[in-house]
Amino acid sequence: MTATHEVAEPGPSLQLAGPPRTRLLFTGPPQGLSGSIPLVNRSDAKLKLRSIELKSQSLKGVASLPLGVTPFFAKLYPGEQANVPGMIVLDSSTPPGNHQFEISVGGTTMAAEAHVEEVVDLRMAPSQITILAGSATDFTRTFIAENAGNVDLPTGAQCETPILDSNDIVSAMVSGINDSDKSTVEAMVKGILLHWGDLHAGTLVTRRDPIVLHPGQKLAVDVHFHLPATLKPLRHYWANLQLYNATLSVDIYTTANYGRKPEHHGDKSKRKAP
Repeated sequence: MTATHEVAEPGPSLQLAGPPRTRLLFTGPPQGLSGSIPLVNRSDAKLKLRSIELKSQSLKGVASLPLGVTPFFAKLYPGEQANVPGMIVLDSSTPPGNHQFEISVGGTTMAAEAHVEEVVDLRMAPSQITILAGSATDFTRTFIAENAGNVDLPTGAQCETPILDSNDIVSAMVSGINDSDKSTVEAMVKGILLHWGDLHAGTLVTRRDPIVLHPGQKLAVDVHFHLPATLKPLRHYWANLQLYNATLSVDIYTTANYGRKPEHHGDKSKRKAP
């Protein structure tokens, strides 16, 4: 007696719609390419689509693996056709430009193009530091720099940014108005501008080894900070360093010894005899 095996026929499924040479287009950053997929339900039942299959020679998914089945939800009634919007997520380091791939749904395949936008995304940790400045004016801190975008990010060897007194702009505005003669609007504006100018206490200079941070790369970087001699003792200052989209907030507290040269004890041979 011979056993027989019955193979279940595949049920009806949604299919891609449109002329044979149709090319679909998805645009945006790698983390969210948006577009629409034309679908048709040729059956007499309500059908749902929960995933599509993507195939490419170069593009990769979020885990840096080749593209494959990806979630994509659609629901069409019998005989219905629709352009269903959706999103495709790629590896965040996918370079900008046009990339070719294919989309398959229900046994039908259609050519597609991904227009990947340029993404500049520099991340630094920590994003805030505090410098307690005594007699020294030079300090070094270590940061973790990460290129989370899809283009190379060259960094120069030096940056400069103004150091501001902790008195905020609103306080300076009030002081400027109070110190003016209030005779005209011009006089009050001049007083405000003079007080705003007093907030600038000098320039913070940072130096580092110049590097090019590639997409997906993460490095430890030593940054050297140099404070100007114009800062006053026992004051609080702040500065914001901007490098691409990353911002570093720097709080500076000066001690009573700021600006004083440290005492150096000379050689015993050079000391005066008692």
